[in-house]
Formats: sequence, structure tokens, C-alpha cells
Amino acid sequence: MSIRSLLAVALAAGLAFATASARADLAQWDQAKVTALSKQLADAAKALQDTFYKQPTPTIGSANSRDYYRLKQVVRRLRQEADQLQGDLAKGSAREETLPEYDDLMQSVRDAREIGARIFAAQDIKDRATAVRAVLNELAPYYDPDAVPLQPVQR
Repeated sequence: MSIRSLLAVALAAGLAFATASARADLAQWDQAKVTALSKQLADAAKALQDTFYKQPTPTIGSANSRDYYRLKQVVRRLRQEADQLQGDLAKGSAREETLPEYDDLMQSVRDAREIGARIFAAQDIKDRATAVRAVLNELAPYYDPDAVPLQPVQR
């Protein structure tokens, strides 16, 4: 066997071991628990969207109007993704099947956090976002072995 072949085998074995050990750090899959958390997440996302929509709309051209409309879209998408995840888990879909949905949801959360840090948020919006964040922090270990708890957005 050539040096290149040995290196390729060693690299492949190392990657397989790293992947296996990372998977071992995931929380033990509990379909009922994850489904219940996804229901809580869907409810919290709905409450966040409902509360956000009750906020006064900034005047067109104001400093916050562009971010407000962008955040409105992101909050809508976050709710839809939370509902989709909850629906699929309720039908019995497991981690592997719902991981792409979880990843998309977390991208929406990152977008919302980035935009939200730039605009003023009323206390009721912050409270609803805190509820969403709390459920995501419970759900994350089932999907992401490197999950770091989400902290409040600092302005």
C-alpha cells in the first residue's frame, strides 16, 4: 500500500471516529419529549408572531422601517418552520428526517436575533422571544451535539 493510500485510510478512519463520537454526545432521542418540546416551540413562535404583529408599524423611511419589515418576514418564517417541525414530529418523524427542518429553523432564529439586535423591541416582544429561546435551548441537545444555549440578545 502506498503512503497516499495509508494516509487516505487513516483520514477516513479519523473522520468516521470523529463523526461517531460527535453523535454520541447528542441527547438520547425521546420522540415523545421532542414532540412535546416542538409543540411548545410552535405555540411560543405563534405567540411571538401575534405579539409582533400588534406592534405599531414604523413610518416608512424611518430608521427602523426596513429592519422591521425584514424581521416581520423572518418571524413569519420562524413560525412556519416551527409548525412544520412540530407537525412532522407529531407524525412520528425522527431526528434524521427532521434535522434539516431544525437547521432551517435555527437559521431563522439567527436572522431574527441579528435583526432584532438593531431595532427597539417592546418588553412583550422580549418576553415572547425569551419563551422561544427557552424551548430552543431544551430542544437543541437532541439535534446539535455542540449546542450552546442561546442567550438574550444584547443591544
